[in-house]
Amino acid sequence: MNSKRSAKLLAFASFTLTLILSFILIGIFHNHSDAGSPAGLYVLVAAIIGLSLLNMVQVMKTTAQSISADEYLKRSYAKKEAESGEKKVAETAAGHEEEDKQQLDPTVYEQKLLPQAENEQDLTSFTEGVLSNIARELDIVQGLFYVRQKEGDTFSVKGKFAYFGEQEPGDFELGSALTGQTAKNQKVLRLTKIPENYITILSGLGSSSPNSLMLAPAVHEGKTIGLIELAAFKNFDRSTEDLFNQLSETFGKRLAELL
Repeated sequence: MNSKRSAKLLAFASFTLTLILSFILIGIFHNHSDAGSPAGLYVLVAAIIGLSLLNMVQVMKTTAQSISADEYLKRSYAKKEAESGEKKVAETAAGHEEEDKQQLDPTVYEQKLLPQAENEQDLTSFTEGVLSNIARELDIVQGLFYVRQKEGDTFSVKGKFAYFGEQEPGDFELGSALTGQTAKNQKVLRLTKIPENYITILSGLGSSSPNSLMLAPAVHEGKTIGLIELAAFKNFDRSTEDLFNQLSETFGKRLAELL
């Protein structure tokens, strides 16, 4: 931009200087000639002034076109960047929509996750069978199945999967902490940020904390009678959350038959 402005100023200064020198030249001839300035001199000066003016106009026009071209390129680039950003936003939204469409069929998973009736011997075998089936289908690394006591609002562990804690999991009350609040709300809770030291996975390779936790209530006739706690190293997605919300009453109905 500075070079274009300099070219304009130089062209204007050149034209002005040419005009001044032309008048000076005419005055010199006029003062030193008794017959006055010859007609040819006027024609020559007019031609010089005309050429100088034409040159200045051409410079002005060229720089103006250059500025317009630069502005066009800038606007085109900005437009391209905006379109690219809009495209990324659209692709991201489409990705979320596609993820939401990938629903897991609850009728299919009901058969996969619930133990067959002939294998149900007692409450412990049922709850541990459910956790074992979930581990096979969803790659969980640890699971607990809490069942509500017949009298009161206390939940106790009746089934475990890959749990190797030094102490038995404690009971919880309805509405207390994460587990109790989930049981009260009767909605699946999916967490991708596990509270520090909330749960630790023990294996032959040592101990580590999971990346994702899901709490799924089992509801029967409007009352939460069980809670499934699942831990995994990969994040549970929205389709899995929706699946357990849809199976909540199915788990509750089967569980109520054993209570």
